[in-house]
Amino acid sequence: MRRRTFLRKSALLSAGFVLNPMIYERSENYKNLKVVTLTGSPRKRGQIYGETLKKEISEIVALWKENLQRFRSVNPDNYIKEFLDNTNFTKAIKKWTPDLLDEVKGIAEGTGIDFKTIFAYQLGDEEWWYGRNRRFGITLPEQRECSAIGVFKQKGIPPLLAQNMDIPVYTDGYQVLLHIKHDKSSLESFVFTFAGYIATTGVNNHSIGICCNTLLQLNPSPAGLPVAYIVRGVLAQKTYKDAIKFIQNVKHASGQNYTIGGPEEIVDFECSANKVKRFIPYRGATEVYHTNHPIVNDDQSIFKEILKKIPPERRRKHPTNSEIRLNTIKKRIKESSGKITVETIKSILSSHDDPDNPICNHKRQKRGAFTAGCLIMELSETPVLHLAPGPPCSTEFETFRF
Repeated sequence: MRRRTFLRKSALLSAGFVLNPMIYERSENYKNLKVVTLTGSPRKRGQIYGETLKKEISEIVALWKENLQRFRSVNPDNYIKEFLDNTNFTKAIKKWTPDLLDEVKGIAEGTGIDFKTIFAYQLGDEEWWYGRNRRFGITLPEQRECSAIGVFKQKGIPPLLAQNMDIPVYTDGYQVLLHIKHDKSSLESFVFTFAGYIATTGVNNHSIGICCNTLLQLNPSPAGLPVAYIVRGVLAQKTYKDAIKFIQNVKHASGQNYTIGGPEEIVDFECSANKVKRFIPYRGATEVYHTNHPIVNDDQSIFKEILKKIPPERRRKHPTNSEIRLNTIKKRIKESSGKITVETIKSILSSHDDPDNPICNHKRQKRGAFTAGCLIMELSETPVLHLAPGPPCSTEFETFRF
């Protein structure tokens, strides 16, 4: 799904331990956000998730199927079976994040929805490229609007990592913040997502944060590790070094840009099935930013073949939406006077400098995706998460700590 705008400085999401599952309804300003605490074994965490949000998950899975039927012109149940029959993500999941397979099984058990449906539901980015390739270029790739910015090495300010998370409009009202407490471990995570989905982005209590942008132009793998599992895999690491090693070593199922932050630094990788390439804006850069087009990774053979199939009149004209948003971020960073703070990042991620290609995306813009949440993570020794569960220009932020 489309990832939004990232700003890094230091960010994290927190998780807490409770004996009983808890769900907190926010005030009216946070009516779209639910906070759910997950504890215990992976299977138990999934069961708590499924049971606590059973109604919401059932509703959004139905909306997801309606969306598949509308945009893929298929019977959704038949399409799900075909999708799973023609891909094999399970082997990579068992190798790199086996606990998450148990967690997804727990979600299915908690909701009473069959496992294959819940498993396929976790494959948002993977379904995008599968559906596109299935049609083999008759329709241009769907646009996922994400923009990322990271800033570090500022005196007196921890690394900052931030993102606008743009996802399909049917997720509105189903935003969730998971507070995950790992079994037999001190590890905790705050994970922003939508009902029943295991992760879109997040931060842990070791000041490891991750943001991501869809790069549909990069080659995918039907046997790689899906994006949601990669996000949770990074958040399962206790050191920045181990988080980077994880991103560099896994087999990637989908073209994706990952911005990963730690207590001292933030790094950006464009990842595809065959390459992991680091993006550095300029020599000596202490900030990084990204949107939804590859800049350094040329592993794009499938996309180039698809482009040949698209009539000239249907090809996108330059500059693209992604390029315009990237230029907006670069310009605003350059114009920032002095240090880049949390408030600076809020301003960038709330911007509509180009009304047709804004950083802050609203449903009224009829794009099929909107900014469901804005996260700013302070990756200090005691990390802090600032979260607005909607377009940041009009949604109040709430602060979460471990």
